[in-house]
Amino acid sequence: MSKTTITADMLIADVIKKIPAAAEIMTSYGLHCTSCSVNAFEPIKDGAMGHGMSEETADEMLAEINKIASTIIRLAPDDGIYLTENAAKKVKEFATAENKTGYGLKITADCSGNYSMDFQEKAEKGEKKFEFHGVEIFLDKESLKNLLGAEIDFLETQFGSGFKIDNPNENKSGGCGSGGCGCGGSGKCGCK
Repeated sequence: MSKTTITADMLIADVIKKIPAAAEIMTSYGLHCTSCSVNAFEPIKDGAMGHGMSEETADEMLAEINKIASTIIRLAPDDGIYLTENAAKKVKEFATAENKTGYGLKITADCSGNYSMDFQEKAEKGEKKFEFHGVEIFLDKESLKNLLGAEIDFLETQFGSGFKIDNPNENKSGGCGSGGCGCGGSGKCGCK
């Protein structure tokens, strides 16, 4: 098990992707770059200094983010996926609201990082079934390949709420068609 360490030179967007709770910490310190497009290019320290934060305060914020980072334990196996208890609770709430209580959740994932979710009564032929916290998840062969090792959570922040898929396969291949994504460059998942 590897521990994530967040450094001052890491890009704000990368940190938030790894540790979504970091957005709330940054915002509480007055670093509001968490929702702007510049965060994909701006390191934490530069963003903090640019917003008038002292170096001492920036270091304190970084320490708080690292405290959370040290508690993160990846629960997804390399040959499967993981749905958090919080996400399972939300799936059940949505199923109840849509009169789909007892249905499973079909997740489709292509090699471009596009995901879709819908309720399905049972696994279809050839689909892999997982169960977490009383919720069944169904994945077709390609989606499973594209989601191996992924963790699915549900986040609620001041900026909105939704499912968060932490997928270690995303952006690993250098893009579709490179042969490294789940479709192997075949174009079957919309990649050309």
